[in-house]
Amino acid sequence: MELKVVSDTLFKLSTELSDKLSDAEKVFVKNGTIYPVHSHAPDKGDHVRVALADTFLGPKNRNTWYVYRLDVEFEGNEPDNQPKDQEKVVKSKDVTIKLPGNTSQFSLSSPIISNGHFTWGEATKGGTRIPVDTNVVQGILSIAKVMEEVRSLLGDKPIQVNSWYRDPATNRRVGGASRSRHLSGDAVDFVVKGMTPFQVYDKLNPWWGARGGLASSSVFTHIDARGYKARWSYGY
Repeated sequence: MELKVVSDTLFKLSTELSDKLSDAEKVFVKNGTIYPVHSHAPDKGDHVRVALADTFLGPKNRNTWYVYRLDVEFEGNEPDNQPKDQEKVVKSKDVTIKLPGNTSQFSLSSPIISNGHFTWGEATKGGTRIPVDTNVVQGILSIAKVMEEVRSLLGDKPIQVNSWYRDPATNRRVGGASRSRHLSGDAVDFVVKGMTPFQVYDKLNPWWGARGGLASSSVFTHIDARGYKARWSYGY
């Protein structure tokens, strides 16, 4: 994986404002600089936590830094990210589930967004993957809104959801990345009727921009709402 700096920025040892940090706790990095990375993940205050690969910066030779999310882009797949989540689920009209933070039950056939096209059954693989906490529920809600936008942008073509939320055990079993956004509920792998995954990717790429991750394989398109630009191909 590679990180590309798209605006002059500071790499920092914490998410504190730069004027509160000493010179030893921040490094100026020019627009256009490219670094190999081990990993990256969203962090607080619109930052991304980045672990550089074979690169050490600053007077203390650190490889883990925080950077403002709009100042960087990421390209390339994580080594362990080869998901094959094609498990089939028998649909039931009458099944209900309870979600963390809610006292009422939710029908699997109920739309996640009022009058929307995507259901709680699709998000939870037929009720077999119940969110572990309220943060996951919020992640599902956030990407459900995005999926409604995606459907409209692609001409309201039917969309098949292959994989949405994954609990940790399921994520390991299907070959997902250790830091997969599916664990947070705000990622969807999907297929659009009448379009190849590569056509879908090409259509969504400029529109999605720095709002999150976008990836393609020969059998599905991935989108997530991580809050910064990441692009990759699964290689199959």
